[in-house]
Amino acid sequence: MALAKTIFARDTFPNLDKHITGEYNGHPNGTDLPENVTTDFLLLGQDEKKAVINITITDSAGQAFDGYLHFVKQDVWKITAFRALAMTGIIAQVKEMFENMTPTQIDSIIVQSKNDSTGHAMFRSREEYEYELGNSRLTLASDQEIINHFKKNEKEFNRIKDEILEELQSTTVDSEWSIRVEENHNEAVRRMYISSVSTGGYQFGNCLKFLIGGMVDNFVGYLFVKDKKDLPDMTPKRIIMIREIGSGWYMYKTT
Repeated sequence: MALAKTIFARDTFPNLDKHITGEYNGHPNGTDLPENVTTDFLLLGQDEKKAVINITITDSAGQAFDGYLHFVKQDVWKITAFRALAMTGIIAQVKEMFENMTPTQIDSIIVQSKNDSTGHAMFRSREEYEYELGNSRLTLASDQEIINHFKKNEKEFNRIKDEILEELQSTTVDSEWSIRVEENHNEAVRRMYISSVSTGGYQFGNCLKFLIGGMVDNFVGYLFVKDKKDLPDMTPKRIIMIREIGSGWYMYKTT
């Protein structure tokens, strides 16, 4: 933690070269940050060989950006990679477009969608519009906002989780391929801006995964796992962060 704070301090770090390895070339660091931002740090996980620290950079308007510092222990602790949720540009454009739509424009798109046979309509109802807007906002939200959203809807998340786990008792989970399990809960999960629920799959074998959204391999969502030992490892190449929420629940991001 002390090393992360030193690297992202305002002053230059004269011995930085001794604490970098892998792909990290010394940037970003504290000298790259604008003057009007604050930084907060949170340890997400650490063992004898590696550690992951969340850095939250907040500007004067209260807009927060979350990055993840991956460290490895060699002769000393060294930073090996800086990660953040990638490929968010298109999602941000969709969010801005939806936020700027007037009620008349929304109604017009809904009317036009009735004659659309391509399946490419942006939305077909007010409910779909609200879902797409809410989902894009949640995908781009800060980690703390994502956790706050979970806590606000915790009772409903747990209800759906309990019902799905009961349904899965008669299902064999594949450790290589994930299976979607929200079929009986579509309306409920969409009300919470969740795009899908799945279990199994590479690195997520015993986890119940509530996906919010993302692009290609860059996703954000929630995990539920009965036993903490079944949590996947955090790595710069795949699961870039896991943050505990409580009672078996976590949030995660991938790349």
